[in-house]
Amino acid sequence: MRKLWLGAVSLIALAGCASIKAPSIPFFSSLPEGVTLIEESKAESGKVKIPYSKYELDNGLTVILSPDDSDPLVHVDVTYHVGSAREEVGKSGFAHFFEHMMFQGSENVGDQEHFKIITEAGGTLNGTTNRDRTNYFQTIPSNQLEKILWLESDRMGFLLDAVSQRKFEIQRDTVKNERAQNFDNRPYGLMWERMAEAMYEEGHPYSWQTIGYVEDLDRVDVNDLKAFFLRWYGPNNAVLTIGGDINVDETLEWVNKYFGSIPRGPEVESAPKQPAQLNEDRYIVLEDRIQQPMVMIGWPTQYRGHESKASVDALANSLGQGTNSFLYQNLVKTQKAVDAGAFQDCAELACNFYVYAMAPSGDNANLEPLYNELLNTLEQFEREGVPQSRLDQITGMAEADAVFALQSVRGKVSRLASNQTFYGQPDRIEDQLDQIRAVTPESVMQAYQAFVQDQHKVTLSIVPRGRLDLVAHEATFVTPPRTLPEYVKVNETQLEYRKAVDDFDRSVMPEVADSVKAQMPDLYDVYFDNGAELLGTYTSETPTVQIDIRLPAGERHVRKGKEGLANLTAA
Repeated sequence: MRKLWLGAVSLIALAGCASIKAPSIPFFSSLPEGVTLIEESKAESGKVKIPYSKYELDNGLTVILSPDDSDPLVHVDVTYHVGSAREEVGKSGFAHFFEHMMFQGSENVGDQEHFKIITEAGGTLNGTTNRDRTNYFQTIPSNQLEKILWLESDRMGFLLDAVSQRKFEIQRDTVKNERAQNFDNRPYGLMWERMAEAMYEEGHPYSWQTIGYVEDLDRVDVNDLKAFFLRWYGPNNAVLTIGGDINVDETLEWVNKYFGSIPRGPEVESAPKQPAQLNEDRYIVLEDRIQQPMVMIGWPTQYRGHESKASVDALANSLGQGTNSFLYQNLVKTQKAVDAGAFQDCAELACNFYVYAMAPSGDNANLEPLYNELLNTLEQFEREGVPQSRLDQITGMAEADAVFALQSVRGKVSRLASNQTFYGQPDRIEDQLDQIRAVTPESVMQAYQAFVQDQHKVTLSIVPRGRLDLVAHEATFVTPPRTLPEYVKVNETQLEYRKAVDDFDRSVMPEVADSVKAQMPDLYDVYFDNGAELLGTYTSETPTVQIDIRLPAGERHVRKGKEGLANLTAA
């Protein structure tokens, strides 16, 4: 990082540099038994890359290591390729339910001890679930790495014996409360559930939300949850990604020790791509406890990784990103809407494109004029398209977002884990940048014509309760009653446990390694004759330059009676 100080003016610069290409698969003779090197990727001159090495254990666990000694930190991510899309009809919410259960203790880790151990070590942790994956991650001082691997491996291989009916019932109540708080009783909280039910046919893996339905949670017991875990949470359906201040050889030894004995789970096949298919326009209505009505229109597109994705993203940005966008100029700037935008919601099996507008409360709350304004704006785009100058702005921002995400060890590890899970290729940043740069005004228009122009859509009107007179269009679709299969209870005898056999005592928590020490990067200092000072440093982590200029002129320098002048000047 290059940090510059100009006298009373300071500048910080982050400069990237070139690196050398190495053979893709070098020869390693020191790998632990049971660990196979799959590939190695080194930094390359002129390319944005995350250096990593990828391994596979005999039980199918994929391991990705990405050393980075810039800070004495390590980020550990365990991603399971299972989300709500792998659930059965009538048993929704299991993937998210297990996100809760995985923090409730395992055979050698007590209840809530996972949180306690990591926070006492000075680390942070969390877990998230979406339609396609569940991940658990923590950032810790590098001397705590072995302890974290012990914790993660214990809940991968030794969880079920610690899952009791009592814990199940406690977490079921917690999940139901979470649904009530974040969905049922939150303004606009049910909009995505209603949109999904209208966008996808019943039984489609995206037709229900990750949180699940309360009626499904109410009719299952702890053995249903255990069966779900045994089906999907094997090492061969997981990616362990570790980045930061690590010793690769030592880390591989620990990974093999703690994860290598966990038996392989059932084989997992990739789910087929299933973009939504509409044979009619559908209009739906949600009455909610709100003051400001909202209209949203959605069209099916393709799926994550499809060649059209970057062009559809650019279409969304040209329509709805920033003050130069069509929707801002036509709806927000004119005060017809308090908010308006466009975006593509993309997932592994299907993607959708949306435009929306939120009406002001009071006399101008009618959604029909806003709905017509949205359609008129789309017609304007159809006539004018996106100029190259505007597309250059959009492309530049997309490139910057992709690169800036790599400026932390967590950002790099998260990117490697996600790309391996969904594409089998940990580092896709150059491919992603190539796709962004390949977008043209013509490809954006082609995306518009393929997915929006004259295509069937779902339109949702969200209005205050009892104000159906405000809807954009009367409802033509109402979610039908769910068709639930007969519930078949899972007996304990049907569960096929897979227990690891170790040559060490897992009940003993690993000791902490030697203490860590942060090191400031070398700085250079330059003084100029005019009194300015330049302070800087250099890093090769990302190909970026960051400059920070500081002036000794704040609010305390403003004369009385002109308060706010400094902020106004800066703005």
